[in-house]
Amino acid sequence: MKQIGLGLLGVPLLLLSGCGGQSSGGGPPATCEAVGQGTLQVEIVGLPSGVSGRVTVRGPNGFSRVLSASQTLQVGGGPYRVEVGKTASPVTETTLVRAAYAGTSDNSETCVRNNQTARITVTYSQIPSSASLWIENRNPPSGASPLLGFAASLLGSTSTQSPTVNAGTISLRDIVFDQDGNLWGIGGTTADPHLVRYPARDLGSSGPKTRDRGINIAGISCLPTRLAFDLAGNLWVSFPCADRVVRLNADQLGASGTVTPVAAITGLPAPQGLAFDRSGNLWIADQELKKVLRFNASRLGASTSGPDLTIESSRPGGGGTLDTYLLAFDAAGNLWVGAFAANILYRLTPADQDGSGSKTLTPAIQISVTVSDLLEGMAFDEGGGLWITYSAGKFARLSPSQLTTSSSPGSPTTPERIITSPSIGSAGGLALYPAPAGLPLFHSLP
Repeated sequence: MKQIGLGLLGVPLLLLSGCGGQSSGGGPPATCEAVGQGTLQVEIVGLPSGVSGRVTVRGPNGFSRVLSASQTLQVGGGPYRVEVGKTASPVTETTLVRAAYAGTSDNSETCVRNNQTARITVTYSQIPSSASLWIENRNPPSGASPLLGFAASLLGSTSTQSPTVNAGTISLRDIVFDQDGNLWGIGGTTADPHLVRYPARDLGSSGPKTRDRGINIAGISCLPTRLAFDLAGNLWVSFPCADRVVRLNADQLGASGTVTPVAAITGLPAPQGLAFDRSGNLWIADQELKKVLRFNASRLGASTSGPDLTIESSRPGGGGTLDTYLLAFDAAGNLWVGAFAANILYRLTPADQDGSGSKTLTPAIQISVTVSDLLEGMAFDEGGGLWITYSAGKFARLSPSQLTTSSSPGSPTTPERIITSPSIGSAGGLALYPAPAGLPLFHSLP
């Protein structure tokens, strides 16, 4: 076995020789002929009752089988390998955010010999950052930290709660998860790296945390404001101070250092929220233009400027233009826009998002929240509710039914549940891991 380098997550990439494993699951034999028939026992352990594994077994002659639980297979002789996928707890009527599990196998490959038994054991464990809602905590009170995690069990109703995890990170400005549950954030001051990563393994408990990535973006000295992964794992970063959004490829995120963006979208006066739709199109909320901009997926492989579609939204009855700040897609493909100045959340339907050129429209659903609310973060949960940052010391959930009814500044919507915590100064970026199934997010799990 030969180490050939480091992968995106800092894990050695291994080159496997032979087909691995004897009939007892030992070391790799010199040869493994596809002769006769034998038995392959795959044991899957570590998952709670009701949670299915995702283990793919591949072998000779195109053999492929996906296993959700331990199984004994009668198979033709030859080399077999397993691929262990992440899995998550099932969704129920009350599920808000699921627990996610990652697994490892004791043998990546094994050899099934004629009339013999080969064994592989796959062991799963919960990803520590999962089953929680995470908040970037600005101006934390004494004894509180810049990153707070609230377990799903604390989110069921209006209540006062202490965080499950009080994570001693640097000050952060926005947060987003990758597929493996690692948390990426923007450094809170110009003395910090533009981007930092805290590994999932360290987010299961409170205490001081050490970042394992610190990445600066070449040629830009000011602070970014928002982050978004595309579905290929490239990270997009908005820089209002530099009038642009830049793209870092997945392979540029594998180590600390200074990197040069592979692409940039320029000519943006004040880009803020970023979101990708199911087709891979990038949507940008420009705070100065007060418009939502779409850049088609086909253009995102290289630097560009000028959107394919521009949407300007207005209040009912000629009440003025709505500002744009936050963006999030729901499971039905609606794009929700958070208007920071107006304290309004409004919905752009798939029909609203269609076409090219420029549009001016009045969104059918416009939800006002209290003037004391600070819309700095929002994220959908498994039940279709929308979590938002709220007034000082609070965050809140708008229920699915509340998202179908407009309200006015004079009679704002009171969220169906509000979580108050003495550990929160003012909530900033907000994220759940894993993201709900069906959302066009890199950290979504099926």
